[in-house]
Amino acid sequence: MAEEIKYINVSHDFIDNGEGELMMVMEALEDTADDENAKFLFDGVSKAMLVRQSNQIINVPIVREDVHDLLNSIKIILITEMDGDDIDDVYEAQVEIVNPLPQKK
Repeated sequence: MAEEIKYINVSHDFIDNGEGELMMVMEALEDTADDENAKFLFDGVSKAMLVRQSNQIINVPIVREDVHDLLNSIKIILITEMDGDDIDDVYEAQVEIVNPLPQKK
């Protein structure tokens, strides 16, 4: 039996360092991310999802306009998971432009 995919909404924000690099800061989740296989899927327009684990997808329903061009031009995004004011985990995710994005089943 296939493992059920969980779609999760968490608080997040994007930080552009001005040098063509982008970080997504989000609240930490209880289980560990699959740092080796994380992917950030962007529809090229306004929506995205972070595949944190094969069965866990973080929904990013609105990508700010000021981040669109950067996401369309980078290959990797840095993900920082925060537990309050403490950094819980930091990892890179491959950026892939996928339109349309996969849908919930």
